[in-house]
Amino acid sequence: MTKTLLRQLLFLLPCLAASPAASALSCKEAATESIKQVITLPGTISISSGDAVRGRLLWRSEQYTTTFRCVDAQGEPGGEDAFLYWDPTRAMAQLHPSLELGVTVNSVDNRVSGGQPRLWIGPATAPPAIKANCKQYWNKSNAAYCATSLVVSVSFSAYIRATGSPPPASGQITNTGVYDLFQVDGVNGLNTTPNSNFRAAISGLGNIRFISCNPEIRVVANAGNVIDFGRIPSSEARMGVIQKTVPFQIEVDLTHPTAGNQCDGRMLTASLSTLNPLADNATILPTHTSGFGILVSRASTPTSYIPMNTNNPLGLINGNLMRYEFLASLKWLTSKPTLGAFNAAATINVTFR
Repeated sequence: MTKTLLRQLLFLLPCLAASPAASALSCKEAATESIKQVITLPGTISISSGDAVRGRLLWRSEQYTTTFRCVDAQGEPGGEDAFLYWDPTRAMAQLHPSLELGVTVNSVDNRVSGGQPRLWIGPATAPPAIKANCKQYWNKSNAAYCATSLVVSVSFSAYIRATGSPPPASGQITNTGVYDLFQVDGVNGLNTTPNSNFRAAISGLGNIRFISCNPEIRVVANAGNVIDFGRIPSSEARMGVIQKTVPFQIEVDLTHPTAGNQCDGRMLTASLSTLNPLADNATILPTHTSGFGILVSRASTPTSYIPMNTNNPLGLINGNLMRYEFLASLKWLTSKPTLGAFNAAATINVTFR
């Protein structure tokens, strides 16, 4: 009985392994047919040794928007959706344990390793259409009928967070390779044909160095570190109108005893994040009520609202105490809001370069 079962398994395994190859997408950058983008950390990335705390944002790249064209591949014309498959080469295990890499898509952070294995980004091919489409693009399929190729656009950035494990004793990260963050592919997994699908990667992790610079970050508002909008009459609700704006400050304090001595001349950047739902990439929805959202902007540009999980330069460290002016605005999203108390929370991550 054991031998019979073993023979059945040996027979079935090759069939199971061949199945993904029979249904696959080939996804490339639409304009250039590129299959690779490498995000390189610029120069030296200095990180406070005090930021080696689990979940702390250490660095974020600029945002990229890429349009992909996906076509049926390997003779399968059925049509598929497209996904971002994280860590396609399973190389993240080689990183120093103090670092965690991720990708932000539509202002939502996604762990590359240890989270969900893939992220849906949209329909990439439609059901089978005319045969001529098989040879219109670069897959050159010989199928009798081929799915109509579509384009899908994705805006993304790369980020690095601390895992809570201690950084190297020297402070210097020694990972010097190129690490694939994601591959664009279809519903049935990774295409088995080499060099047929777009990958985004990151390099320059060896530029990261933990240093002795530990500023104290404070939010100063009209109710301590809380922004209080007070009572808002629902009778004044007008969809799309800013009802009230409250100023607040971010203070960067280097006067405390453990501030360190390697801060001078560093460029500070701030990034906002929230666990609250969003109406769009910048509008935070409060809890316990509905009908309005909260937006944050620099005081110098009051109507340029800051998207979540994006870098915003603050300025150079040039003293012991720096203050940066911001505004929090309440915007009506309907003319008939729900009555009641509300609260919303956002985290301000301040990093430096």
